[in-house]
Amino acid sequence: RHRLAILLDDDEISQAVETRVDALLATPFRFEPSDTPEAILLMQEIKEWFAEIATGSINALLFGYLVLEAVYDQADDGQIGLNWIGEKPMEWFEPKNDGRLIYRPDGTGVEREVDQVFKFFLTRRKATYQQPYGKALLATLYWLFFFKQNGFKFWAKFLERFGTPILLGKCKNTETEDMSRALLNAHAQSVLAIDIEDDVQILSASGTSGTAGAAFESFNNQLVRQIQKVVLGQTLTSGTDGVGSRALGQVHDNVRMDKLKSDIRLVTPTLQAVVDALCTLNGWGEHKVMLLLNHLGDGKRFMR
Repeated sequence: RHRLAILLDDDEISQAVETRVDALLATPFRFEPSDTPEAILLMQEIKEWFAEIATGSINALLFGYLVLEAVYDQADDGQIGLNWIGEKPMEWFEPKNDGRLIYRPDGTGVEREVDQVFKFFLTRRKATYQQPYGKALLATLYWLFFFKQNGFKFWAKFLERFGTPILLGKCKNTETEDMSRALLNAHAQSVLAIDIEDDVQILSASGTSGTAGAAFESFNNQLVRQIQKVVLGQTLTSGTDGVGSRALGQVHDNVRMDKLKSDIRLVTPTLQAVVDALCTLNGWGEHKVMLLLNHLGDGKRFMR
């Protein structure tokens, strides 16, 4: 599954994914209880590493599952905090349907169950007993990516072949080799001198800028809309497909917020697991982390 990362090189897929990630990173959070000295220390710690935890966890949306590793250090005052936390190569790990996480680095022959309380944190999307690896969003996008990339390759070759007109020379009093050299020079110089009885015509593909161009544009736009629909849940991202209204914008905003709520539900358990580990290592009481979502339409606040 890690090879699906090549899909993120596509501009449309990458931008759609970043739209969801950016919305998640902009979401504020707080702790409950929030008025304890420990909550203040937790806020400082998690704020520093929130981007790494949230970005790594949301990648489970793309690949089905993702594993974060935490490295701790102890300050002079005895407090234990995060020295580093980040994403590990997913191909090193195998989630089991009973909840275990197996560590199996390539080529080493090592295989063991790892700790998921303090050291490793597993995030899975829509995992089932039959499919403990979860459901990868990028797998759904594979054929859209394939046709989009190859469509551009075909279009580039088409333009290379027919974008520049082909000169056809008919020889009467001129040798064919001389005519051939003259036509080659004409492509670079845009000037051609021939005998009065010779003839030169321009050959071009009919509809290069019409039918063929419109067909490719329609093909590409359809793929882009499908990609946006899969990742963002809609096609209204930077325009209104030719029409616009307040109601249409409201629908767009509602779908966007629904996707953000879904991402919050995916990330929050992993974030809570990191908080629980810090509380246990420091001997603190239980603190619950909540990501706050302000609805732009009616001002209501949702907590997940």
